[in-house]
Amino acid sequence: MKVICLIEISSCLVKHTEVTQKYISELTELKKSKDYMQPDKTYFCISYFLLRLL
Repeated sequence: MKVICLIEISSCLVKHTEVTQKYISELTELKKSKDYMQPDKTYFCISYFLLRLL
């Protein structure tokens, strides 16, 4: 039972890390393209990131 629990927790952490890395890379891309001042894209990225965490 403990092993199954640990596997679930570790897979959840891996997914969280992947989402975080994707979010950071998207923010980096937005900054490179100079569009990060547009509220639509910034809002979309932040809301997407928060929704993925739920």
